[in-house]
Amino acid sequence: MSSGIQRREESVILVELLFLLLFVSLLRLVFSPDSGSLSSVFVLWALLAGASYVVGEFETAVRLNFGLSLQTQAAFALSYVAYSGIHVVWPWCEALSVRFWLGLWLYLNIVAPFIGILVRRLVRHSALLVSDRHRDATGLLRWWGFESAEIIGTAELGNWLKSHTDRDGRVLGVDIIIVDVTDYRNQLAVEALAGDYFADFVGVPSFTMFGYLVGPHPRHISAYALGTVVRRLKRVLDLAIATFATIVLGLPLLAVALAIQLDSRGPVFYGHKRLGRNMKPFKLFKFRTMYRDADARLKKILESDHELAAEYAATFKLKTDPRVTRVGRFLRKFSIDELPQFFNIIAGQMSVVGPRPIVEKEVDYYRSHSLLLFRVPPGATGLWQVSGRTDTSYQQRVEMDTRYVEDWTLWWDLGIILKTPFAVLSRRGAY
Repeated sequence: MSSGIQRREESVILVELLFLLLFVSLLRLVFSPDSGSLSSVFVLWALLAGASYVVGEFETAVRLNFGLSLQTQAAFALSYVAYSGIHVVWPWCEALSVRFWLGLWLYLNIVAPFIGILVRRLVRHSALLVSDRHRDATGLLRWWGFESAEIIGTAELGNWLKSHTDRDGRVLGVDIIIVDVTDYRNQLAVEALAGDYFADFVGVPSFTMFGYLVGPHPRHISAYALGTVVRRLKRVLDLAIATFATIVLGLPLLAVALAIQLDSRGPVFYGHKRLGRNMKPFKLFKFRTMYRDADARLKKILESDHELAAEYAATFKLKTDPRVTRVGRFLRKFSIDELPQFFNIIAGQMSVVGPRPIVEKEVDYYRSHSLLLFRVPPGATGLWQVSGRTDTSYQQRVEMDTRYVEDWTLWWDLGIILKTPFAVLSRRGAY
């Protein structure tokens, strides 16, 4: 998902969740007017938001987040079971009546979809419509939150992609590609193309408002599946770890910021442009470990020392880097400079575990091997970080990133997370 469509989609989700919070509060006032606790409202709202994410309610920008769908029923059931369990062990979460739960179910299945439609009509995305039979569906797409920038036939899609992408396969000019899959053969044809391009393809099996509300619902078309429950659990794990770490490390992070300010002039944080999923750029945050004029120092060093220039060309790093400050050397030794990446993880730009977040000029090295790493968000730690880091060759790094994406499992992520503290403390390859 491009950065523009991601921000707009996040805005839609936020508005819908705020309406959900408002409605849960109103239900509590109607059915529990004498209650003096707000715990029930916020706990239930948080459970509904979390369950909705896990079951895939927020998975695609085309489908409504709530409605008469299996995802909504699953989110409601999970929230009911979880809240009932919390009520047993936490007395502040009061018992909720059958009428309360019925009112909430009616809101999620009937009221929320229409709120979603109105919000999406106001927050539109630029889309390419690929259809042979529904070229007149542009008005309907506006209600779904999409402005058709162009309409082409299914047979034209291959040539269109070739003329609207850069050499790495990044699609230019539209936020999303909506494909008419009322004929399932169209989905198979697009799946064959999707693996070569970095864009969001979404198949629409029914161009009717009834189908949009009730089903069959739009779905991602991809040569690489991102929408499984296990992958959404990975995101939940990311949020839990990043939020917990940010809270626990709050005071130490402030101490690091103070040490950086006392050691050298310049900002505390350093935002470096990296490439994320679908090769979309983002700012990766680190504690600043270099002098403010680091780029000028690097240029001067590389021009005067051919050995260092060769080392930098091979690894994009220097073992003895004169650009690094005194505090910076200590931060790098224990990877403390990378802790602000928890903010990138919370923002959804990164994952706790994933391939290395690389810069634009490194794409050439990956292009000759594999660009598969751009199908997933980059990670704060990963297979490379627990396998020697900079002591490994660049070719080994590329191979490890590719193998991680190809063979990924959640258990592998948990193993890498457990190994990361030992890799950091060993300081192997850290400079």
